[in-house]
Amino acid sequence: MSEFLDNQAEESENSGETTDTSIDDDDLEPRAKRKRKQKKEKVKKKKRIRSDDEDDEEDDDGEDDEAKIQKEMAGFVVDEDEADEDEGDDNEDDDRSDIEKDDDLELDDEDLDLLNDNLDIQQRPAGGRVVIESDEEEDNDRSKSNLYDKDDLAGDDDQRSDYRESERRVYDGDEGSGTESEHSEDDFIVTDDGQQPQHRQRRYRFADVPEQAIDDAREIFGVDDFNFAEFYDEDAEPGEDEDEYPEDEEQEELEGRDISHSRKIKPKEKRATLMDTIEPAELEEKLLAPMDKRIQLDDRPERFQLRRVPVSEADEHELEFEAKWIYQYAFDNATLSEQEESCLTVLSNPDLRIDERAKIAAEAPDKIKEALKFIRNQLFEVPFIAFYRKEYVESCLVINDLWKVYQWDEKWCHLQQRKKRLLELMKRMLNYQMENDNAAGMRIVTEQDMNELIIDFLEVLYKNIYVETNTISELKIIRDYRVHGVQTVEGLMDVSTKFQLYYGPEVPKMIDWEKIQNLSEDDPEREAAEMRFRAATRTDKYMLCIQNGLSGMASRFGLTPLQFAENLDWKRHDIVQDDEEPLKAAEQYVCQSFPTSEAVLTGAIHVVAKQLSREPKVRELLRLRYRLRLKISVCPTKKGREEIDENHKLWPRRYVRDKPVANLRHDEYLWYVQAHASGLLNLKLHCDTEEDIRFEKTMLQEFLSEQPYHRDEYSRVVDMWNKIREEAVTVCVNNFLLPVFEREAHERLLQEAKDYVIKQSTQNLYDRIKTAAYRNVHDDDDDFENGFAGGTRVLSIVYPEERDQASFCALIDQDGQILDHLRLVHITKSMNSKRPGEAELKRQDMIHLRKFIEKRRPHVIAICGENMDAYYLRRDMESLLHEISGIAKEISVEIVDNEAAKIYMYSKQAITEFSNYPPMLRQAISLGRLLLDPLIEYAHLCNTDDDILCVSYHPLQSEVNKEELLFALSLEFINRVNEVGVDVNRCLEYSHTSYLLQFVCGLGPRKAVHLLKILKQNDNLLESRTKLVTLCRMGPKVFMNSAGFIKIDTAKVSERTDAYVEVLDGSRVHPETYEWARKMAVDALEIDDAADPTSALEEILQNPDKLKDLDLDAFAEELARQGFGNKSITLYDIRAELNHRYKDLRVPYESPSAERIFTMLTKETSDSIGKLVMGRVMHIVYRKPRDPEERERVPPIRDERTGQWKCQYCYKPDFNNTNEVWQHIDSCPGQPVGVKVRFDSGITGFIPNKYLSDRPDSFVDPSERVRRNQPIYCRILELDPDKFSATCSCRSSDLRGLQPQNSEFDRYFDKSKCQDDDEKDKKLREQRKIVTYFVKRVISHPSFHNVTFKDAERMLQKFEQGEAIIRPSSKSVSHLTVTWKVADGIYQHIDIKEEGKQHQFSLGKTLLIGTEVESNKFLKFQMFPFPLNSVARLLTKLQHLQEFEDLDEILARHIQPMAALARDVLSHKYYLDGKRAEDRDAIEGYLFDEKKRNPQRIPYTLTPSQDYPGKFVISYLPRNKARHEYMTVTPEGFRFRQQLFQSLETVLSWFKVHYREPPPGSKFYFPVEYFLKFNYTELYPLHFK
Repeated sequence: MSEFLDNQAEESENSGETTDTSIDDDDLEPRAKRKRKQKKEKVKKKKRIRSDDEDDEEDDDGEDDEAKIQKEMAGFVVDEDEADEDEGDDNEDDDRSDIEKDDDLELDDEDLDLLNDNLDIQQRPAGGRVVIESDEEEDNDRSKSNLYDKDDLAGDDDQRSDYRESERRVYDGDEGSGTESEHSEDDFIVTDDGQQPQHRQRRYRFADVPEQAIDDAREIFGVDDFNFAEFYDEDAEPGEDEDEYPEDEEQEELEGRDISHSRKIKPKEKRATLMDTIEPAELEEKLLAPMDKRIQLDDRPERFQLRRVPVSEADEHELEFEAKWIYQYAFDNATLSEQEESCLTVLSNPDLRIDERAKIAAEAPDKIKEALKFIRNQLFEVPFIAFYRKEYVESCLVINDLWKVYQWDEKWCHLQQRKKRLLELMKRMLNYQMENDNAAGMRIVTEQDMNELIIDFLEVLYKNIYVETNTISELKIIRDYRVHGVQTVEGLMDVSTKFQLYYGPEVPKMIDWEKIQNLSEDDPEREAAEMRFRAATRTDKYMLCIQNGLSGMASRFGLTPLQFAENLDWKRHDIVQDDEEPLKAAEQYVCQSFPTSEAVLTGAIHVVAKQLSREPKVRELLRLRYRLRLKISVCPTKKGREEIDENHKLWPRRYVRDKPVANLRHDEYLWYVQAHASGLLNLKLHCDTEEDIRFEKTMLQEFLSEQPYHRDEYSRVVDMWNKIREEAVTVCVNNFLLPVFEREAHERLLQEAKDYVIKQSTQNLYDRIKTAAYRNVHDDDDDFENGFAGGTRVLSIVYPEERDQASFCALIDQDGQILDHLRLVHITKSMNSKRPGEAELKRQDMIHLRKFIEKRRPHVIAICGENMDAYYLRRDMESLLHEISGIAKEISVEIVDNEAAKIYMYSKQAITEFSNYPPMLRQAISLGRLLLDPLIEYAHLCNTDDDILCVSYHPLQSEVNKEELLFALSLEFINRVNEVGVDVNRCLEYSHTSYLLQFVCGLGPRKAVHLLKILKQNDNLLESRTKLVTLCRMGPKVFMNSAGFIKIDTAKVSERTDAYVEVLDGSRVHPETYEWARKMAVDALEIDDAADPTSALEEILQNPDKLKDLDLDAFAEELARQGFGNKSITLYDIRAELNHRYKDLRVPYESPSAERIFTMLTKETSDSIGKLVMGRVMHIVYRKPRDPEERERVPPIRDERTGQWKCQYCYKPDFNNTNEVWQHIDSCPGQPVGVKVRFDSGITGFIPNKYLSDRPDSFVDPSERVRRNQPIYCRILELDPDKFSATCSCRSSDLRGLQPQNSEFDRYFDKSKCQDDDEKDKKLREQRKIVTYFVKRVISHPSFHNVTFKDAERMLQKFEQGEAIIRPSSKSVSHLTVTWKVADGIYQHIDIKEEGKQHQFSLGKTLLIGTEVESNKFLKFQMFPFPLNSVARLLTKLQHLQEFEDLDEILARHIQPMAALARDVLSHKYYLDGKRAEDRDAIEGYLFDEKKRNPQRIPYTLTPSQDYPGKFVISYLPRNKARHEYMTVTPEGFRFRQQLFQSLETVLSWFKVHYREPPPGSKFYFPVEYFLKFNYTELYPLHFK
């Protein structure tokens, strides 16, 4: 009985009372509502207080105070400052979920059982489901239906969850049941007559359940013999909710009448159904829940029903003020960050004159009001208004503006709901204060408190509330919040927080008191409830001060919080000065909790500051000041400095200092938040800069300089009080308000950025679906002559990214049905391939494809735009079509974006529709449909799995709310689908087009499926729009919305039926205006009005030019005179429609531009300019002289050192005389002008000679700088989409990013902070330096360290693979050494020779690295001693020197390419981790084990060599003996068996083909590396010069 003891409130320190009683939950007796039999005299005059939601009356008394406060204030209050208090008032209940807080307001199972027993209602639990929900899940859903703000409690979740949870409880037959134990206990409960209790079953109608839904249920739930009659009961009407107890009896109980005389309810047996075995969540997913059934049959647009706040009717007064509110906040409201204008679309036209803009702005509220009338009072959806009510909105509002009005109407209604709930709470609190003697000492909620929440036009609900004079004398009267009509959520929150401050602790008491009033005085539970009526509550610092009487001290500060707020406008109130000094005045309030005057004064300051911070006017003014000064500062973390490179989006903005948030553009803040969440950036919002703090110009100091709480009087007492008052204002601003404002600003900036991302995503979708269906421009006569059906046939070709998979082509007809397909294995291979057999295989596939084309005669060929292979494949297809004869018309070849097709091929939907097709063929089908009509195929992805969200619209789309993004995308579909219209009969015939129907105005997924299901049961044909009503039972509201957008192909329908077919059903003319269209036809033909209008209409459709002579303006005036309203625009639309019925208004199809194809295939955009990329050298580019006579004017070049001659153009050497040179001129390729490179994206790059080096005069031939197949880093300077090429640079200065083509740094870029961080990182590296025995060098480079090779290896242990350290060489001061990390524990040391040194310690102008000409060059020798000098001489022939200009170039052109190749080996699937090449026994053991597992396979592994760093060993077991072969990593690629390979895959591919061939040499051959292991240069230095 004493449930409150489970969660008793924390008492103040003064109370000194504690309660140790605790009762186990199993021992708690349930409570039930009982009528009062008697009342005492003092309570007869009391008003009965009831909430809108009866759950509050069944609130569990065991709920703690804090939970009740949270529950009552849900949706109104955000506890923003409790965490800022430093008195240790931790909120123990914060850890309790909303489930626990709200569950106590519900009747639990035991309460229901007792209630049923008292009412003589017998119950029986329904059968259990397959998946039984936990109590926590049920409680979580139950909490969403709480009285005070179910939307807010659920985080503004969709109302759908509330509907469904209520229906789920109804279906369970028990409002609170759901546990297995409770079901089992019911088996032991029997009634007086020995019968087990039974539940009364709620009944649902199941008629018109979608057939597709039944099929889905059969498949999903594994039920073959699926009888849907088990789900619903036909006896009940749609949407009927028959309560467990009749409403009249429940009302009797609430009114206090004797329930014993009421009739008893006859128990009704509930029979088990198939629904009991299916989890409700699965029913919801497949739209089979009871709520879905109700939505299907309700005569309201589906989207209106699913809105968070359903569309409701409003009077003229509300509509007028709502229209003004929407215009102010939706179309004329400033944003914190820099966003695109939120004005009306027509106002975004820069050509409008000022007077035109003023006129539109003046008319806008009236137009918005008209739109709201249509939406709220007539239940018209936006497309209907945009198409059929243009006269009322067109001058100001286009369709996107109308959608904005629709969305803001929801916000308006939601705001009004929350205000009404807060008003109700205030009323209850006032009633509690008036009728409860224990409320003495509280401030009274007055009429003004409630009026402030009501906007001027709303009726004041509680204006006749009066209080007795003697009560007022005892209680403190609250004055006025001075918020005249809350207009925003922020304003509502300000009022709510103030209410929470003064009345929050009293809410639990009020709830307890209300429960007591609902119990009769002779009820035994009433006495227990009164005992539980608590006086002590949980205390925080503020309440502790109030309970100890410090409010009296706070009142001596001179102004009430309301007066202080009013003084911020102008000082209308004078400060009442206290005569005593503050400390002396505080002595009167010293107590146990505040033992000194100083403590009392501190507490009073806290009280005043808290009260000021909760005053709405104070918040409003200071919030505005804060946002005007708001700035942002960011800097990267250590992780961010490592990961944010120059290609990162935030590179030019990674250091920002004191940037005004007004300069944050578009989605910039969301990028910052994402990086902050990833640990890359530190983010700070603030209103004061370091300069403001230094010069004392902070927001607080400027506010205090206005002396808002200062009395102008010169005395010691006044000065002391002024300082105290100033301190209170300081605490108010710094401790309470600034944290709140920062959080609010963060949320708003984040929402603005997310809104931009959503807007960009919808624009991206619009660009994808704005194109009209592809139409064949050629005559179809040839098709009919050859036996082909009419319409466009598309041949779509798709290829995989992996070359070892097959490609497919599919032939698609006009309706998206597959006619034929072909498997092509080698279609992506090159006709010029040098690999054996590849070219022939490609020719065979092309022959098969040619025969297929000649047989099927497609009108267009679609190639998936995956990569550069599509570009080459299109070139091959164009050549093939050119060779084909006998096809009169031209076949175009189009490259199509295949992102949607790739999503579709792996979707559940595709697997269901084409279960026997491989994924690539499914992709081909989707690709063909995309070209035919992108709108249909993208709508195909709008299914229950939301595959449409898998399409990439924006890099940050994953950061926005999924439901918000989905809603925005659906609006774009609704606009386009209703613009085009939907042929329902085509949807019935071709299922993939049926997904369009859900976007028709007035319909939705549920209504669309319901409509198709009915039509499938009735001949699969919709003959006319009137059948939507007569056959499909569509209500008038839904019919008015949808009829004009559902088109009938009258020609096809006429072939299938003998019934009359209305020709206007195939047009956009709405059925409500059919008579006007017929009238126009009769008038245009100038025939008698008695003539047949149908025949006249048919004649006009054949000769629409006769409509031009009609005076439609006069017709419109006549209609207006007759009361049909303004139809001037509608009549012109009817005439246009009669000229061309349902003309496609979308953009006609055009082949993608070169820029679009370039981006599609290479994924490079204009943003790629300045990007650092890695390419591979293809060849040197030569250019012959244009003037033939120029060849004779330029003489050959003589090499003075060797005496030989060079070509004066290509610089080819080794000519013995000039005659040989002149003979060479005719075949000379010309002068070298640059280097051709190829990138991974497939495009080619050109590096002119001037961009090869910062010193272009240092070389003549580019081959001196680069070699064929050499990896090279370069920066993109220019892109040429037409040629798929780029102009690049590999100059060191460009590689360091010093050129202007890099992204411009932010205007507020903090260079000093950036430099400081760089210096700190550099110092950390320098701290690791130790004393060495080599000569230290002074070289300014981040990778240079004065360390030994051992120290370098030790430093590299913590670095990533591929990192390098440049260090002094022990050879001499003319050498350096690069040590780079090949793998863990393996480091290669490369010698660098310096030339052109200005002095001994400077860095040479030319840096040389010796590289091997060939790999695995073997030295053959006999079995007798080999002379070392011979070895040395041979080694010199194997080395040549590569020249570099600086250390950056060495790292970029030499080290990084090798590191990348080594990384490929280390990440290969057959790399043997943890082993070295020298561990032969372990490697061979592994190979033998693998051979045993799979004898048919030749196992092989890759291991790094410890003895020869930079080399890897391929170990393989072809038969019974393992073999091991070295391959070397070089900047040009891998050297293996004296050949150079560009990548690891090419090495392994070649190796797998040629592994049987013996390697060069025999067992008497030794690799060069064996001799390089010894330092022969020291023995024979002359041979190595």
